[in-house]
Amino acid sequence: MIGWIDFACYVPEARSSIRSMKTELGLTEEQLRVLTDDYGLRQVAVEPRLRADHMMAQAGRMVARRNPEQLRHVDWILHTHTFNPFTPFLVEPLSDFQREWGLEGAKVRSVSQMNCASLDLLFYTAKLLLEHKRAKAVLLLAADKMFLPNSRYLQDSTVSGDAAAAVLLSRDAHEHRLVSSAIHSDATLYNSVLAEPREFEWFQRSFYVGLVKIMRQALKHAGLAIDQLAYIFPANVNQTAWIRVASALGIPRETFYFPTLPEIGHAHNADPLLNLEAALQNQILRKGDYYATLTVGMGSTFGCTVFQYGSVRKE
Repeated sequence: MIGWIDFACYVPEARSSIRSMKTELGLTEEQLRVLTDDYGLRQVAVEPRLRADHMMAQAGRMVARRNPEQLRHVDWILHTHTFNPFTPFLVEPLSDFQREWGLEGAKVRSVSQMNCASLDLLFYTAKLLLEHKRAKAVLLLAADKMFLPNSRYLQDSTVSGDAAAAVLLSRDAHEHRLVSSAIHSDATLYNSVLAEPREFEWFQRSFYVGLVKIMRQALKHAGLAIDQLAYIFPANVNQTAWIRVASALGIPRETFYFPTLPEIGHAHNADPLLNLEAALQNQILRKGDYYATLTVGMGSTFGCTVFQYGSVRKE
C-alpha cells in the first residue's frame, strides 16, 4: 500500500524566547502579549550555522541510516521551502547528500510554490507518482531557515523557527497508509506579506474558511466523516487559529495536536511532522486511527493529507 515508511525531523538545539526578541522583531507590548498569551508561543528554534539545504540533508540522513535497503528504491527526491532563495547562487543543494547515499540517479525536483502549505503539495505529488507507478519510492525533504532575525515575525500571526523534516514514502508501506491528499490555491494574496494592508487583513480574516474547505475536500476523497479523525497535526501557526478551525468543523479542540508550537515556533513545512513525531513518541495514536496534516500558506494556499495508522490493506 502507498504510505510512509519512516520520517525524521532535525531541530537545532538553540532557542530564543519571544520576549528576548521583542526589540529586534519590532513588537509592541500588546503584540508580545498576544503572541505569548493568546497564540501560545514561548520560544523559537534557531539554527546558527547550517543552511536550509544542510538541515534537509541532516533529516534525510536520519531516515537513510534507519532504512538503507528501502532507500535503494528511491527514484524521486522532492524538496520544499517557503523562502527564496534558500541556497547560494549556483549551489546544487542536495548533490552531496545524493552522492553520500548512492542517489545520483534519483530525479530531484523543488516543489515550493505553496508557501507553508507546500508539505501537503509534496504528499499530493508523491501520491500521484506512486499511484501511477512513476516511482517505487519517494523521499520528501522540507526545511526553512530565517536569514534575518527581524523577519521571523509574521504580522498578526506567528513567529518563525528553524527546522527540517524528511519522509520516505513507498508503494510497499505497511503501517501508515496515505489515504487522500488535497491542495488548493486561490492566489488572492499573491504578493504575500507585501500585499496591500486591505488584502492582508482580508486573508487574516478568511483563511479559516479555506482550511475548513480543504479539510472537507480531503475527507470526501477519503470517504470519511470528520469525527473519524483521531488527530489533526497542523502547522504551528498559533493556537487561536486552530481553536477557531476546530469550532468551525464542530470537533473538540483537542483533535488538533501541536505540542511543539510553544517550544519551536512556526517551522513552516516541517511543523506537521514535528507534531506527528511528538504524537508517536507519546504513543497517542492507536492501530486503525485516521489522522491528517493540515497546512495554510500566505497567498491563500491550503493543504490536507489523510493517513491511516496500522492499516494492512494491500493495494
